[in-house]
Amino acid sequence: MAVTQIQIHAFSGVGNGYHTRTVNMPPSRVMVQASLRGTTGGGTQFAGLKGFRRRLPSGADEDVNLGEWPSWPSSAFDNMSSVTLALACGADQSAWGTFRIEHWS
Repeated sequence: MAVTQIQIHAFSGVGNGYHTRTVNMPPSRVMVQASLRGTTGGGTQFAGLKGFRRRLPSGADEDVNLGEWPSWPSSAFDNMSSVTLALACGADQSAWGTFRIEHWS
């Protein structure tokens, strides 16, 4: 297997709640990795994968919900057609995340 494309997505979130970005793509074997690259304010901020859409061998899509922020994985490898990247912040907090998407053949 070889990496055929790499995408980098960076975004930020400010204030209490989840801040997400969904990336749609042609179905392919994908490895996604999340990293928290900066924060302000006290308390916990978090970066991870909130969910993705798995392309099944039948051609149908299956939504995979990865739960609330403590259970978000930092990486996943699957046959995906979409991935939702997320940052979790508290009140008076900011966070910056970097997300790497590798397409494999």
